[in-house]
Amino acid sequence: MHGGHLCDPDKRNWSLGSDSCVGSLVEPVGKWIEKVMPGCVMFDKPVMMQRCLYSMTPDGDFVLDFVGREFGRDVVVAGGFSGHGFKMGPIVGKILVEMAIKGDVAAAGAAVGVEMKWFTISRFENDRKGNAKEHEDQVSLHDQS
Repeated sequence: MHGGHLCDPDKRNWSLGSDSCVGSLVEPVGKWIEKVMPGCVMFDKPVMMQRCLYSMTPDGDFVLDFVGREFGRDVVVAGGFSGHGFKMGPIVGKILVEMAIKGDVAAAGAAVGVEMKWFTISRFENDRKGNAKEHEDQVSLHDQS
């Protein structure tokens, strides 16, 4: 399950009890497992539960860009995958290779058929929230402060 709320990494709650965000997922996940795989999995409790911390950009989109000042745009940067970057690994890898070879974000995106304006650092220059979203803010939905 993926979700969460803003937190200070030095003061986060590590609790896994039923009063925590993680603990409250045990019952719905168990019901989902039984629905999807009826009779195949004996689910009375999780084998392991773990809380994790993940980084997010303000708009939830990745950053794929160059940084560098005195030497020019010489460092390729990829980050802010918000816990869902793994599934994007193949295309992100292709984009990063093209960026390193071509030395240009737009050219790299064009080479793989991706509009790169959504992923550049400069999207935060005019609006600190980044890309406009047409859906609810997922972080605020889970905010328990």
